[in-house]
Amino acid sequence: MNEPISQILPKLPFWANLSTDEKAILSQRALTKKFAKGQLVSSNTSSCLGIVLILSGEIRIGLTSDEGREITLYRAHEGDICISTASCVIRQLTFDADVTAEKDTSVLVIPSSVCARLMETNIHVRAFVFEKQTERYSQTVWAIQTMLFKRFDQRLASYLVSAYDRTGCDEIKKTQEEIARDVNSAREVVARMLREFSAKGLVKIKRGAIKLSDIEALRNIR
Repeated sequence: MNEPISQILPKLPFWANLSTDEKAILSQRALTKKFAKGQLVSSNTSSCLGIVLILSGEIRIGLTSDEGREITLYRAHEGDICISTASCVIRQLTFDADVTAEKDTSVLVIPSSVCARLMETNIHVRAFVFEKQTERYSQTVWAIQTMLFKRFDQRLASYLVSAYDRTGCDEIKKTQEEIARDVNSAREVVARMLREFSAKGLVKIKRGAIKLSDIEALRNIR
């Protein structure tokens, strides 16, 4: 992550709609940060980070119950903008989520104070944030609908196929524990279903990874 901030800022979707003064403020205050795999990026107990643009890596947005159970709501990847790290600024965010680095991750941070100012003075920034809120709300509702209404074989198959479609790689380098957290289930349930998939020739179970043997068959699980 050696790219200067001056070359990163134009990647922001609303950059072209900022005034000269707003661009100057953002250029002065924006910063880059690195997070190691598994490191907490933001939570309801940490200071408000602001809006982040993911330069490399991946982050997971989820909820943790008082008993320690984790639910994955959605993920953000390279090139995505995450607003869940700016809940102190965006009053419409009505629940506290944990944001965690799924891989070694680099981000551009627009500090919360700058976010607040831009949202107040620039309608394009405000409209962009509201659009991202709607998108994230839809992803959250989809995650809840999946847990409530889909059979587990459908959920797991959909997860495996989505990972393939996103990366183009037929080997998913995640442990069964990590997959269980991703699909909001128990590791034992994931292990049992993967063994069933393996017996049908759909996947091969490897140490710390799952090899997809028949992607179309997984895609057709209904």
